[in-house]
Amino acid sequence: MQSWDRPPPEIAPSELFERWLPSAFAAAEQHAPADTPVIRVSVSGTGGGGWDLAARDDQLIVSAPGRTPPDVWIRLAIADLRVALGAPDPDLPALLAAGASLREALLIEPRDVDLVRQISGRLLLEIEGKRRRRWALDVGFGKAGVSAGRPRSTLRLDGATFEGLRAGTIPPMQPLLDGRLKIEGDRALAMQLMLLAGSRLGRR
Repeated sequence: MQSWDRPPPEIAPSELFERWLPSAFAAAEQHAPADTPVIRVSVSGTGGGGWDLAARDDQLIVSAPGRTPPDVWIRLAIADLRVALGAPDPDLPALLAAGASLREALLIEPRDVDLVRQISGRLLLEIEGKRRRRWALDVGFGKAGVSAGRPRSTLRLDGATFEGLRAGTIPPMQPLLDGRLKIEGDRALAMQLMLLAGSRLGRR
């Protein structure tokens, strides 16, 4: 039976974005608000590429990146995409909890639309693993974020802290208070992203 929460970790990025994700969206019978942000995903490395994801009513429309800037631009390496899909990496924690949905993690939920549109800027999230391995996600929000040449804010935390946040054993704001979450650059922008992340974690 096909699972629409987790694709196989070895799936090709083109298959993931052009076929699996639209089918998963349709299977969820989800209806997107008219103002749902357009997401651009750029995957670097062999087998990577770029895709624009536009949720329109009950369809997820996928196209090649066009000249019109997206509302959100996600950049990551193909090795880090594999980890996000659930491929084991001995130096990094599992990014999705057991039973968590990649579809829900990647697509913006209707109740998140207002929060996402309030964020403006480009951020880099880094999870520090073992033996100097780092998982990185570069995200630009809004016109200022997608046009920025580099991240304005960097959030960095270690693998154990991330595991605690993912499992819910560490409150979302605690690592910031005790120094386990390090912020470089624009703290206000980082706090906006943390507000969005905390809102989503609080629903589990």
